[in-house]
Amino acid sequence: MAEGKTNISEQIEEDFLLCKICFEVYRTPRTLSCLHSFCEPCLELLLDKQEGTVTCPECRAVSDLQGCVRNAKASFFINSLLDLFRSKTTKQTVCSLCPALGKSAVPASSRCLDCADFLCASCAQGHCLSKLTLQHTVVSLEDYLAGCYDEEARSKQERHCPNHQEPLRFYCNTCSSTICRDCRMLEHFSHEVLSLAQATTARRPQLEKLISSLDGNMESLSQHQQEVDSAIQKLKDTEAGFMDQLSGKIAVIMEQLFAQRDAVRKDLSIFIEQQEQKYQSIKKDLCDHINSAQNTKDFSSQVMQKGKDYEILDLEETIQRQIERLQKFSIPDIESKTPLLMVKGDMFSGMFQLTFDTTIDSQKNPTVSDTSIEQEPQTLALKTAESHPQTSTTLPAQPLQASQLTPPPLATPLAFPHINIPASFIFIRTFDTDDDQNPNYENITGISLCPSRDIVIADNSNFSIKRIIRNGQIREDISTEDRGWNDLQPFSVAVCDDSIFFTSGSRLYKVPDDQCDDIVQVCNLRGSHKEYSIAAYENEYIAVSEGTSCSLSLYDPDGVLVDRVNPDYNGKFVFLAVNSCEEFILCDTSNKCVIVLNRAGDIVNICNIVEYFSFNPRSVCVDKWDNIYVMDGKRILLLSPRGDFVQELMTFDGHYTPKLIAADDHGHLIMVNKKGTIRIYRAQL
Repeated sequence: MAEGKTNISEQIEEDFLLCKICFEVYRTPRTLSCLHSFCEPCLELLLDKQEGTVTCPECRAVSDLQGCVRNAKASFFINSLLDLFRSKTTKQTVCSLCPALGKSAVPASSRCLDCADFLCASCAQGHCLSKLTLQHTVVSLEDYLAGCYDEEARSKQERHCPNHQEPLRFYCNTCSSTICRDCRMLEHFSHEVLSLAQATTARRPQLEKLISSLDGNMESLSQHQQEVDSAIQKLKDTEAGFMDQLSGKIAVIMEQLFAQRDAVRKDLSIFIEQQEQKYQSIKKDLCDHINSAQNTKDFSSQVMQKGKDYEILDLEETIQRQIERLQKFSIPDIESKTPLLMVKGDMFSGMFQLTFDTTIDSQKNPTVSDTSIEQEPQTLALKTAESHPQTSTTLPAQPLQASQLTPPPLATPLAFPHINIPASFIFIRTFDTDDDQNPNYENITGISLCPSRDIVIADNSNFSIKRIIRNGQIREDISTEDRGWNDLQPFSVAVCDDSIFFTSGSRLYKVPDDQCDDIVQVCNLRGSHKEYSIAAYENEYIAVSEGTSCSLSLYDPDGVLVDRVNPDYNGKFVFLAVNSCEEFILCDTSNKCVIVLNRAGDIVNICNIVEYFSFNPRSVCVDKWDNIYVMDGKRILLLSPRGDFVQELMTFDGHYTPKLIAADDHGHLIMVNKKGTIRIYRAQL
């Protein structure tokens, strides 16, 4: 009897009955004007109460619901399928009639398709013998759950009038709504009413024609889609051609630049060789004259000590003439030529030109000065000079533009009375450390320096710590994923006792020497902050900034607590540095100031007022002279070792915004932005 009947469960996928917002089975489904259905509670969350509309999360079509989700159509189609599926997915099915008759619940063995009731064996037998239900279709529960009667069950499903609880069996053409028998006899008595079958038969051809018209519409849209695909492909081909052309042009330019470099190198080698020959010649003449003077002195001394009177008198004139000749020796002037590299704007007609600045020193023995690199002289009005009239000055050379692969202008010579205060900084080089293979955008959160002069940075987003040579090559890329712990996101880094330490969450970790070994947890940190900044003092301990606790904990490389610094202070300590006097320089982001503490916790100085602009300090570091550098947005500020404001040292325009800074013992200032672009500068006193 059940053979050959359609199984609706096999025709409709399970996710058809899942809401695309909550991804659960529909609860009171409502259909929007775009024919997408969602749960009524889910639509309540999307309702724009001011406009009274809902934007479909699937197609972004706007449906006007006049401020109430219930104005959306109830989806009878989905509701009937839900009834069918729920009846088949109930874990334990019991007889629907036994509890109504006062009996205990008995497992069902059949289902009446007309009543939609589950029946036990006894009730099923009585159901088939009753005069009222004699014509009902009672089927076995096993066949019903197998889907053998899905189509028949669907045909017998009925919706009931919400007002009269009668089946909806008529359609009112006048009101365009389905109605029950009581509705027809009461409110719709004078209206044009058809049976549901008649109404469906009348409207089906027009609806099918309307649906068929979508074929032409979709065909037209498909053609336009192909045109868009062609445009995209053409755009990609254009890009590829442009990149090839650009690579070719750059290759030619690089070849010309390398040729000019080789020519300048050759000129420099010839110059050095010639100058060395001149110096060696002067040195030989001086040595010969010194030897002659020494021989004269020795001989004359012997004559004076051991010669007889007539012998001394006989040689007196000869000795006198020789000494006068030696004393009349003219010390040659030493011409000191310093090679200067002049950079011009036109790279094709000779971008680099080697010139010589000649100075003559006849007062002392000359030394060949270090080779320096300068650009074609230009006068540059500095932003710092405009802001600080008392330090107004100009630069003798302007850095190359971004198109010439050099950063914007930086240094401001400063006349400051203290010793070892840098007057300016010279740009050395810049390079990128980002990796196109990284799954996430770089987020550099920590920087430190190794004794070998390598730069160490922490990439919080990609679970990585990189050790970088100063020519831009990555010496070591240390992954913090799957190294004996759950994925560790490094925040701050410090180098102590030739080992790299970093914080992740509220723990301090140490990078092992062998990449195959697990990362070592050194200790747990005080408090429960998400981020802790650290700095190393020589090879003795690692200082940990403890945020709103306004305290520092000092740990040796083995994780043993050495000391704690507890100043009487309220704020939020973030970035920190330690100078050679074992004073702690801390950035307080709450009070927007830089505070200097000693080991005992006494406050040495607080810098919170910077003339001419607002102060919002971030990263801090100290150089070998204990000068303090503070990152403040796109500015780098210089403070004295005590913490007094000196000047705005650098200001960055354009796309580069430094995030972290560090200083080494060789007078270099290193900075890095969020993406990992490093710039290096050298101090000039």
